[in-house]
This record gives sequence, C-alpha cells and structure tokens, in this order.
Amino acid sequence: MKKLVLASMSVAVLLFTGCSQKNPNVDMTTKNQKIEKVNSANTNASNTSGMNSSNMDSNNMNSNAMTQNNENAVKYLIANLENQLRPINFDFDKYNIREDMKPVVVNSATILDEDKAQKLSIKLEGNCDEWGTDEYNYALGLKRAKTVKNALSAQGVATDRMMIISYGESNPVCTAQTKACWAKNRRVDIKLLP
Repeated sequence: MKKLVLASMSVAVLLFTGCSQKNPNVDMTTKNQKIEKVNSANTNASNTSGMNSSNMDSNNMNSNAMTQNNENAVKYLIANLENQLRPINFDFDKYNIREDMKPVVVNSATILDEDKAQKLSIKLEGNCDEWGTDEYNYALGLKRAKTVKNALSAQGVATDRMMIISYGESNPVCTAQTKACWAKNRRVDIKLLP
C-alpha cells in the first residue's frame, strides 16, 4: 500500500511540475534599439574624434622624432667625447699609473667633468697583453681599471658614475707578435654610456 501511494504521488508531482511547452516571449526590439544606440554613439565618437586621433598621431610622431633626435644627440656627444679620451697604458705586469700617463689621466678627468659629460656614466675597461694565464690577466685588468678609477676620483670625477670591467687579454687593439704591440694592449680604455 505504501508503494502504491508513493508511486501515485510521484506521478502527480511529475504531471504538475513537468516542462512548460510555451516559448517565452522576449522583447528583442528594446535590445536591438540599445545596440543601435551604442553603435551610433561609437560612430559619432569616432567621427568627432577623428581630428583628435590625427592630432594624437601627430603628437606621437613629434614625440618620437624628438626622442630620436635626443638619442642621436647623445650618441654624437658620446662619440665626440670618446674621441678626446686616450687610453691609459701600463708597464708589463704592472697596474700603477706611469709618470707619462698622469697627464692623460688629468686630461681625461677634465673632459669627464665637463657640464655636457656630467650625465654620462663612465666604463673603465682594463686590458692586458697575451702573457700570463687568463685568470691572471683578468685580475690584472681589474686592478688596472680600479687604479684608473681611483686616479680619476682623486681628480674630482664622481665615483658613482664609474664602473670597472676587465677584458683580460680578450680585447687586443694590436695582434702582431711584437713588444710594441703588446705594450698597446696593456691599457685601460675609457668608454661613456648614456
């Protein structure tokens, strides 16, 4: 009996809660009208801002041209200043500044302390001849660059503008197997960075 009552109730629930056969009415006209309003607003905005976007394009082009001109001016300044800087040469297996190189250091400090060079960073590149191991020459190049940094600092160049690097024997300016050539490779080059 309980089974019959449960079965009857289940059938009744299914009949009363079954799926609706009616399709819901959706008013598409208001949705279409809203879409048309948005589209017309976008069209009007693009028509009225056409001049603004062309002005913005013109401003962007002017800004890009100014940036390019500024970059070119900095490159020109760096090239001009680096042409005035001379390498500081060292004796074989030494990292102290030679007497004949002290005026070069003073001249370099004067150039690096000019107003137009004040915003540039300075890279001191230590170099060696091919004699000695790679590790030894790398360490010697660092000592040479550090010595030049200290000498420039003593002349008034700000130390926070300077960085040192060693190329060891890997950056020769001369490759002939002569004493004169090896002497050219024992040096610190002064490079400028924006």
